Amino acid sequence: MSDLVIESRTRRERRISLSPRFKDGKFRNTSNTRMMREPFDSRMALDFLTGRKSRSPRSALPMFEDTARGLAPRLGSKDLRITWLGHSTVLVEIDGVRLLTDPVWGERVSPVSFAGPRRFHRPPLPLEALPPVDAVVLSHDHYDHLCAWTVRQLASGASPGFSGQFITTLGVGAHLEKLGVRPERVVELDWGEGWKVGEVDVVAVPAQHFSGRGALDRDRTLWAGFCLLGPKHRVFFSGDTGPTDEHADIGASFGPFDVAMFEIGAYHPAWGDIHLGPDAAYAAFLRAHARALLPVHWSTFDLGLHPWEEPAETLFNRATADSAPLWTPLLGEPVANAAPPLRPWWRDALALP
Repeated sequence: MSDLVIESRTRRERRISLSPRFKDGKFRNTSNTRMMREPFDSRMALDFLTGRKSRSPRSALPMFEDTARGLAPRLGSKDLRITWLGHSTVLVEIDGVRLLTDPVWGERVSPVSFAGPRRFHRPPLPLEALPPVDAVVLSHDHYDHLCAWTVRQLASGASPGFSGQFITTLGVGAHLEKLGVRPERVVELDWGEGWKVGEVDVVAVPAQHFSGRGALDRDRTLWAGFCLLGPKHRVFFSGDTGPTDEHADIGASFGPFDVAMFEIGAYHPAWGDIHLGPDAAYAAFLRAHARALLPVHWSTFDLGLHPWEEPAETLFNRATADSAPLWTPLLGEPVANAAPPLRPWWRDALALP
């Protein structure tokens, strides 16, 4: 083992041990959090067994036709462009910097390649066609956010324009190094800490969730949301989170945001402490001092017990009733400096009126 890797591990373990969030060998949320508000009962089992057909689209999802061409002109130093690539993978171009959140290009989000949730749609943009990216921002280590295949590809140079820089949370760097990322290319942050990329500050902020990639490493690494703060524009990325008053604190400290990207999918009342769902995401958006809401963490993988389109349909109805600024771009559609047309595109795959 190289001296650099040993030094990286020693420093990582020390930083973890000093974190106010790390107690008795595990990271903790600010408030007491239940993984399940109610036990897995016969009703949930019935939902799991009988609702499988509705949890996947019946037809191909509509997608933007030419994402690569839409991204070809690099924006100026005072512009904002956001491209949702599926699930929580978003290309954020902000004030002259390109950041990529939770990149997942793999076919499955699972510890094995032959089983586990499989994507509904192809990636709107091939990994090798990514424009130059200044840094990847990783919110936590779950498989649908830290995709081993994608990280290996990025580390090996599959995306020629990628700088190699990963910004993530305490402890996650150990996963990245095992997947081929050089230790000096990893920045690990505790809540409240930041890292500068060009003129943009990337700041880790509280989220209410958990971590782990196996049965024996639950909560050994930290989870977070991220504020992307440029001289002109500000973007909030929630990561995975349940409802927490800390979203109001984040908005007061770092807002107002041009757009907030909140997770809306894979929800169930039993998971209400650790995932938002559409109603709680809308409430969090209102607390976070954001001018627009871009929903993420839905429509790519079957991770819940609800119909695949339900989170978006519920949020759409709620936001439009309030005339709230909701962004609903197509998968792979670059949105620059202004709100895209508001349209419930998922209905095309459902044959809804």
